[in-house]
Amino acid sequence: MTITDHRVLRWLASVLFAVLAVASLAEAGHASEGIEAEPRRLELIGAYARQQTAVTLRQADGTIADVTDRCDYRVEPPGVAEVSRTGVVRPRTDGRATLHIRHGSHETAVELQVDRASWRRVASYRTDVAPVLSKAGCNMGACHGNLSGKGGFRLSLRGDDPAFDWLMLTHDALGRRINRSAPDQSLMVLKPTGRVAHEGGVRFGADSPESRAIREWIASGASDDVATAPRLKSVRVFPTERIAAPGGRNQQLVVTAVFADGTERDVTRQAAYDPSNPMIAEVSADGMVRVDRTCEIAVAVRYMDGRAVSRLAFIPEGPVVAWNGPAERNLIDKLVFARLKALRIQPSTLSTDSVFLRRAYLDAIGRLPTPAETRAFLADRAPANRERMIDALLERPEFADFWALKWADLLRNEEKAMGQKGVWVFQRWLRDEIAADVPLDEMTRRIVAGRGSNWSNPPSSFYRTNRDPTAAAETVAQVFLGLRLQCAKCHNHPFDEWKQDDYYGLAAYFGNIARKQPITVRKDMLDKHEINGDEYIYVSGPSGMIDPRTRARLEPKPLHGDSPRAKQTDPLDHLASWLTVGNRQFTRNMANRVWYNLMGRGIVDPVDDFRDSNPPSNPELLDALSDQLEAGGMRLRPLAGLIMKSSVYQLGATPNSSNADDAANFSKTVVRLLPAEVLIDAISQALDVPGDYRGGPPGLRAVQLPGVARDVAFLETFGKPERLLTCECERSEATTLAQAFQMINGESVRRQLEDRDNRIGKLTARKAADDQILDELYLAALCREPSAAERSRAIEHLHRSGDRRAAWEDLAWALLNSKEFLLRH
Repeated sequence: MTITDHRVLRWLASVLFAVLAVASLAEAGHASEGIEAEPRRLELIGAYARQQTAVTLRQADGTIADVTDRCDYRVEPPGVAEVSRTGVVRPRTDGRATLHIRHGSHETAVELQVDRASWRRVASYRTDVAPVLSKAGCNMGACHGNLSGKGGFRLSLRGDDPAFDWLMLTHDALGRRINRSAPDQSLMVLKPTGRVAHEGGVRFGADSPESRAIREWIASGASDDVATAPRLKSVRVFPTERIAAPGGRNQQLVVTAVFADGTERDVTRQAAYDPSNPMIAEVSADGMVRVDRTCEIAVAVRYMDGRAVSRLAFIPEGPVVAWNGPAERNLIDKLVFARLKALRIQPSTLSTDSVFLRRAYLDAIGRLPTPAETRAFLADRAPANRERMIDALLERPEFADFWALKWADLLRNEEKAMGQKGVWVFQRWLRDEIAADVPLDEMTRRIVAGRGSNWSNPPSSFYRTNRDPTAAAETVAQVFLGLRLQCAKCHNHPFDEWKQDDYYGLAAYFGNIARKQPITVRKDMLDKHEINGDEYIYVSGPSGMIDPRTRARLEPKPLHGDSPRAKQTDPLDHLASWLTVGNRQFTRNMANRVWYNLMGRGIVDPVDDFRDSNPPSNPELLDALSDQLEAGGMRLRPLAGLIMKSSVYQLGATPNSSNADDAANFSKTVVRLLPAEVLIDAISQALDVPGDYRGGPPGLRAVQLPGVARDVAFLETFGKPERLLTCECERSEATTLAQAFQMINGESVRRQLEDRDNRIGKLTARKAADDQILDELYLAALCREPSAAERSRAIEHLHRSGDRRAAWEDLAWALLNSKEFLLRH
């Protein structure tokens, strides 16, 4: 079983829903007009039962809107149940009835059954009281869920340990928080209702269902009913995905708990809600989502230990504008443009040939085209010139150099851990793997199962940086699966399904990895490195590790998989196989990473943070890319080529009125600062001065440098990562004053500008005409010739200057400091 087997049915359902939603919006008029209610049938059992309804209006143009709080509700016969103005149904007497719902001229009816209306169910600690503490925020990190608690009272973070919380509530501090003989006087009731001073303020009303549940639980004995309470199987939310009608700003959620005994219960009131952007969206206690502007949000829903997510899009009001996007070149365009049409977002126009050429070179091989390459491409008017150029770029040796750099960042190839020789050996291995187009799953298996000498078997260097079992587990999950497990080291993950058992089961794979150093030579007495030479990685002793929580021996176990002991296989080989063979999450992560590196933003973003509460912005697109990666034998180049040949990749950066605020739907290209290594290489290339780096051969490009190269101040200033983290976020794209100083008068830029044999020197030595020199500088730096206005200003500056060499240096300096040069656009 793979990591995502248990999610497949739920995922397929959400994708189908999304496709139908997109189709209904894109094909206006195909949906029948009227209102629908969810759920379609109501069954209320017991006096405390309640059922939230959600009413959807399907309009003649195919759009859909939530009208739950704008309907008239009526129960026939009226004595069976009562309905609030917000669509909450409560029982009154046993019997059958019909709930009639009216909105304007539209009507619908829902069957209603009430049983045991007078039965007052005893409140359950597990299903009633513990969820109240989560809903009220009592167990959040800023409150009693803090590791040290608050006010002498501590709960488990987000209620991940209900048994511990029960002990704290009923036995800690001599049980002072509950009063079984007078439940109303319990601190557990008095403080959150505001009847006793409470630093956290009022969390719920004295007459609220939350207060009643706590009082009745205390009155019944305040026991932990773990043995008798139904076990939660799953949580379901309606809608899973919805694009609201233009101008819509609200959506009613309906949350259903599904228990292992087959029963279902409406828990919309008991569930906790976490909108992805609480600055623009709020969710009421009864699950009504309201936003104050056009936006896309995800609402994470929590009840007990179950989670679900609702993805909602609220689009601007206004008439439908005819689609004006570019032609669809492949399936990427089909899927992206379908969502843009549904969201009423017009994509930016296609980039010009010169802009596209520059972008493609920078994204694929990390360098600029030469003036000759630019002239040749711009002169090529064949219909498929872009496709041919992309194919050629993917086969160039610089492609392997650049993408090896990306992997070296993630795998933390840095001098302190690897040693001076080690960084070169590992970098060369990564480059050779990519140059040979080794499948990503095969490369991953070699890394995870790597043993032996770091120098003779470089992939084993993975265990040189990941020396602790927990660090290795976190790295494997984050790099190869896109999962951040770090939270589960100390407590169950608050935003995902991962438990501490999952975390330590994965860490146990690395518990018996041992190392030995044939020889360690320190440079001097101040050298703090314990290892400077080769290191030998091997497996020693029985598999597993000591569980730091229980001190018992813990066997390896993958996330949602079987232990290797059950299959009698080597643990590292078992883990490498589980990661890469039939593991859809591995494929999705790799597809998302390739997309991120070419598009500047992941479909799941951050790129290494797959979780239910951070869903993909376009699930169908991610699934299609994963399918393409598998169909291509898990090779990098075919997928990169597919992405780059799409119209979506080739869109311009200039926004229009509909996509100015869009960041997640790829309606325009992402503008970002060039990576540090690419920028310094671009300066060298624009000025035609080869790089000169200590320890490297003449002409070595910064992209080819192994390790961190801490001695190159320019790289550090422009965000080259220290490689201390396995996160894309470590590479900074922030702009700083120090960067401005580097470009204005930094040693690297100044030295190359003043080099007598640079591009300016070579052109002036050949007695090239001013126009020719100017064209060459523009082509080398910006991949285009100057406009008439730019040419006029440049020639005027030359004529005013008494020192022509200095004047040319001024012009080159201005080009290097322009946004057009510094940014990928």
